Amino acid sequence: MTDLVLKELRLRHATLDLRAERLRSEWRTAPATGPRASALGKQVREIQADADAYADILKGLEEA
Repeated sequence: MTDLVLKELRLRHATLDLRAERLRSEWRTAPATGPRASALGKQVREIQADADAYADILKGLEEA
């Protein structure tokens, strides 16, 4: 795997992780009842799952 590809994967992971953290912060301040909090929670889980998938890929590539 080229260095450029690894950098791109790291960038995507960091971007998704940051986006999840920003949404998580917004989710925490949203009123607990209501569809907005539910939708934000779902988005946070999906984005964090994507970020974790990139982290797993990077970990596998770095071990190889």
